[in-house]
Amino acid sequence: MDLPDHLHHLVSELGDSLVKALSEDDHCRDLAFQIQAKGYGLMLILEASPMRPGSLEAQDTESTEAPQPFSEDDLHLMKSFKIRMD
Repeated sequence: MDLPDHLHHLVSELGDSLVKALSEDDHCRDLAFQIQAKGYGLMLILEASPMRPGSLEAQDTESTEAPQPFSEDDLHLMKSFKIRMD
Protein backbone atom coordinates (compact mmCIF):
# COMPACT_ATOMS: atom_id res chain seq x y z
CA MET A 1 0.00 0.00 0.00
CA ASP A 2 1.33 3.42 -0.92
CA LEU A 3 1.42 5.98 1.86
CA PRO A 4 0.68 9.66 1.32
CA ASP A 5 3.93 11.66 1.27
CA HIS A 6 3.26 13.38 4.61
CA LEU A 7 2.56 10.05 6.32
CA HIS A 8 5.58 8.40 4.71
CA HIS A 9 7.74 11.22 6.11
CA LEU A 10 6.27 10.79 9.63
CA VAL A 11 6.79 7.01 9.60
CA SER A 12 10.34 7.47 8.34
CA GLU A 13 11.05 10.05 11.04
CA LEU A 14 9.61 7.71 13.69
CA GLY A 15 11.84 4.89 12.41
CA ASP A 16 14.91 7.12 12.63
CA SER A 17 13.97 8.15 16.18
CA LEU A 18 13.43 4.54 17.24
CA VAL A 19 16.76 3.44 15.82
CA LYS A 20 18.47 6.32 17.63
CA ALA A 21 16.72 5.48 20.91
CA LEU A 22 17.59 1.79 20.58
CA SER A 23 21.21 2.52 19.76
CA GLU A 24 21.54 4.74 22.83
CA ASP A 25 20.17 2.05 25.16
CA ASP A 26 23.08 -0.06 26.47
CA HIS A 27 21.05 -3.28 26.75
CA CYS A 28 19.57 -2.95 23.25
CA ARG A 29 22.97 -2.12 21.79
CA ASP A 30 24.53 -5.17 23.50
CA LEU A 31 21.78 -7.43 22.18
CA ALA A 32 22.24 -6.07 18.67
CA PHE A 33 26.00 -6.70 18.87
CA GLN A 34 25.38 -10.27 20.06
CA ILE A 35 23.04 -10.93 17.14
CA GLN A 36 25.46 -9.39 14.65
CA ALA A 37 28.36 -11.40 16.14
CA LYS A 38 26.43 -14.54 15.17
CA GLY A 39 26.41 -13.35 11.56
CA TYR A 40 22.94 -11.83 11.34
CA GLY A 41 21.96 -8.35 10.26
CA LEU A 42 19.21 -6.32 11.87
CA MET A 43 16.53 -4.22 10.24
CA LEU A 44 13.74 -2.17 11.80
CA ILE A 45 10.54 -2.22 9.77
CA LEU A 46 7.56 -0.01 10.55
CA GLU A 47 4.20 -0.40 8.91
CA ALA A 48 1.43 2.16 8.83
CA SER A 49 -1.94 0.72 7.91
CA PRO A 50 -5.47 2.09 8.00
CA MET A 51 -7.38 1.40 11.21
CA ARG A 52 -10.97 0.29 11.46
CA PRO A 53 -13.30 3.25 11.96
CA GLY A 54 -14.00 3.67 15.67
CA SER A 55 -11.26 1.30 16.81
CA LEU A 56 -9.88 3.87 19.22
CA GLU A 57 -13.29 5.03 20.44
CA ALA A 58 -15.04 3.48 23.42
CA GLN A 59 -17.33 0.73 22.14
CA ASP A 60 -19.54 0.68 25.23
CA THR A 61 -20.57 4.21 26.18
CA GLU A 62 -21.53 3.08 29.70
CA SER A 63 -18.07 1.68 30.37
CA THR A 64 -15.51 3.99 31.94
CA GLU A 65 -12.63 2.07 30.32
CA ALA A 66 -11.67 2.76 26.72
CA PRO A 67 -10.77 -0.38 24.76
CA GLN A 68 -7.06 -1.06 24.46
CA PRO A 69 -5.97 -1.21 20.81
CA PHE A 70 -2.75 -2.93 21.96
CA SER A 71 -2.19 -6.22 23.75
CA GLU A 72 -0.37 -6.37 27.08
CA ASP A 73 2.69 -7.69 25.21
CA ASP A 74 2.54 -4.70 22.84
CA LEU A 75 2.32 -2.28 25.76
CA HIS A 76 5.24 -3.99 27.54
CA LEU A 77 7.38 -3.77 24.40
CA MET A 78 6.54 -0.09 23.88
CA LYS A 79 7.32 0.63 27.53
CA SER A 80 10.71 -1.07 27.17
CA PHE A 81 11.45 1.31 24.27
CA LYS A 82 10.19 4.23 26.39
CA ILE A 83 7.25 4.83 24.02
CA ARG A 84 4.37 6.56 25.78
CA MET A 85 0.79 6.37 24.60
CA ASP A 86 -0.67 9.73 25.62
